Amino acid sequence: MPFNPSTSPRNAARAKTPIDGAGIKLSGHIHEGFIEGLLGRRPVRIDEDSIRKRIQGKVVMVTGAAGSIGTELCRQVARFAPQAIVGFDQAETPLFHIERELAKTFPALQFHAEIGNIARRDDLGRMMVHYRPSILFHAAAYKHVHLMEKHVFAAVENNVFGTWQVALAAASHAVEDFVLISTDKAVRPASMMGATKRMAELVIRSMQKEHGTRFVAVRFGNVLGSNGSVVPIFMEQIAAGGPVTITHPDMRRYFITIPAAAQLVLQAFAIGNGGEIFALDMGEAVRIVDLAHNLILHSGLQPDSDIKIEYTGIRPGEKLHEELNLEDENLFLTSHEQIRSCVSVYSVDAEQITACMQNLEKLVCDRNVSGLVGLLKEMIPDYTPDSALLKAEGAVVAGSGQS
Repeated sequence: MPFNPSTSPRNAARAKTPIDGAGIKLSGHIHEGFIEGLLGRRPVRIDEDSIRKRIQGKVVMVTGAAGSIGTELCRQVARFAPQAIVGFDQAETPLFHIERELAKTFPALQFHAEIGNIARRDDLGRMMVHYRPSILFHAAAYKHVHLMEKHVFAAVENNVFGTWQVALAAASHAVEDFVLISTDKAVRPASMMGATKRMAELVIRSMQKEHGTRFVAVRFGNVLGSNGSVVPIFMEQIAAGGPVTITHPDMRRYFITIPAAAQLVLQAFAIGNGGEIFALDMGEAVRIVDLAHNLILHSGLQPDSDIKIEYTGIRPGEKLHEELNLEDENLFLTSHEQIRSCVSVYSVDAEQITACMQNLEKLVCDRNVSGLVGLLKEMIPDYTPDSALLKAEGAVVAGSGQS
């Protein structure tokens, strides 16, 4: 049903029906070409031959396989004729859906949907022994900044301890390649989510040895169209007649589409030799309010007159602007124009990381927020914790898990 701009958005809100505009059904998946148009980006080009040489005939494991990036990685990996894909997650329903999708799209593919927790050593060991993966994409993580400010122990348990356990399992079971999905929020972090992802980067860098598993990280910004991201939220708000809510008029973010991110992760994996942190070229940072205006206009409505925009204020842990590399990191070109290698003088060795993990475990066990923040700041000197977190000795405790 094409969208009729004469229809009152308030009536649409009362009817609670989805608005369709230019082939975009707001209640469903947002069309990829539409999102690329919003960003003004060209489709990603990758060297498929180099990726196929690394993947074909191999067993590939994806943690967080039920999440937006993990699911897309499964789809993209399936194109390169792996021996099998092991999709590992604890989110049962979306894992069920990707299993059904891949069975239909790639009927010859062996896809093993496995339920488990990345922080449990026994779950990981069982997977490694049974399937013997050669390649592991670690996409499991808690990602919502404001939630992790309230659930600091869960953030550490999942993003730090989980990465530590997966990396140890990979190294001890002769996994050839380990790829960590990281984020621009790990750069000069102002949030617990960003700090824990920066710790995850330090963990895998500390594990890189001259021989054995090749560890690399791929850092990128916000993923448009992913679960909980701004575009689906804005489209839902527009469909309901507004208002569209934005934290701050100057808020800017780097954006990439889900398929583009997954494709460039595979390209970075094919380029990597071990020990690198790669940053994807995200183009220019986008003002969130401009994104909202474009979405409203695309729906046949006018910002402010038809759909109000409200500013709600920056939430704890958020920054106005994100960055893709640290001050002490130099960016070097790679064989792909959209991938840079970040070279830093700062690193930690395996002994430091092991000691840090032991101290973090005690602080988590004791539910010591201030001690936890202090240790993270010691390990990550440019971490600037939010003032609200420093006062949060009574922070809510959540269990570990993955998304």
